[in-house]
Amino acid sequence: MESAAVAVADLLDLDLRTVRISTSGSGSAEELARRARYAALERMIRPGELVATGHTSTDQAETVLGNLMWGSGLDGLRGIHRRRNSLVRPLLDVTRSETRELARLLGLPFVDDPANHDASFRRVRIRRVLGEWERSISSGISSRLVELARLAQTDLAFLDEVASGVKIERGDGTVRIPTGLLRTLPPSLAARVVRRALRAMAAGYPGSRGDVESVLEVAKGGSAALVTGGHPVSRAGAYVRIGTGTQGPPGPLRWDLDETLRWGTWTWTAHQGPGRPAVYPLSRWRQVFDIGSFSGRSVLIRGVGARDRIAMRDGHKRASDALSEARIPADERDGWPVLEVDGMVAWIPGVRRAYTGWVDDDTMGHVVASVAREETWKPVGY
Repeated sequence: MESAAVAVADLLDLDLRTVRISTSGSGSAEELARRARYAALERMIRPGELVATGHTSTDQAETVLGNLMWGSGLDGLRGIHRRRNSLVRPLLDVTRSETRELARLLGLPFVDDPANHDASFRRVRIRRVLGEWERSISSGISSRLVELARLAQTDLAFLDEVASGVKIERGDGTVRIPTGLLRTLPPSLAARVVRRALRAMAAGYPGSRGDVESVLEVAKGGSAALVTGGHPVSRAGAYVRIGTGTQGPPGPLRWDLDETLRWGTWTWTAHQGPGRPAVYPLSRWRQVFDIGSFSGRSVLIRGVGARDRIAMRDGHKRASDALSEARIPADERDGWPVLEVDGMVAWIPGVRRAYTGWVDDDTMGHVVASVAREETWKPVGY
């Protein structure tokens, strides 16, 4: 196929760039290759550019039939999208045979992918079955499957608009959906929202009916489950979470208080000054400490620990309780940072500071510590 691409580029005097992709990982080699190809194309295009693929109406009919057999619901009946983000399919109204004929008339070289004759691939078996049905059951069944995709698109456009108000968010290897909304939406809309989340996890695959039911069952309080692709589904606070984050919290970092420190998605900044500050810009994300409480001591930024406690005026409070009281989502608490001074938690940003290190009349110098967090969850669109 590379030789055909080279020949076409030479004939039309086009620039051609060849990229080698890796298909290592779990899952079918065909699916891994598909994802790797699209990822490579996305990395190559520049702002405002589009990627055009050669999918035809024949591919559309085969996709719709395959999705129908797979149980992927209305999303699957829509088949191949004419456009999604930077991807466009300009040949969806042209059959495969018409495309080959046009290539011959224009003198464009092409080759047949050997994999198209390998019956070990499900798509090849569907192609053969559909061809047999055309000959023995109903001539024109392919065109009717394509028309079904167009009809499904009309209904889906309406459902998309209605369901777009449900906020789905993507994190690091994870997608989450508000549990309360899934439990109160009409079943058809709830399923639509779940399929949208599954598409975000699986590069456009909308999930089977069993996948959707598994997610909805977890939302109702059922036990954790697995969906296609091996993605776990579980409850995480007020959310149903699909997938697992690929990274845990960073390890401890020493902080010298005279630098901006990046810890995961958190940025720590310190400003030192003499005596007491003229103003006290206090907030949950900014605190003023007596510099003497840090001098000569080990100062670390690290993730909260299960045994951490923070000093109160009287006694101590467990850090986990403080995080809960501050309404930090349960699935975010394990990666929450703390400021540790000589083994003691001095501050949990956004939550509580320890009853220590206060500025008073004897303060010889102070430090203003600030923390800003990069948003880790991004909205998922259609």
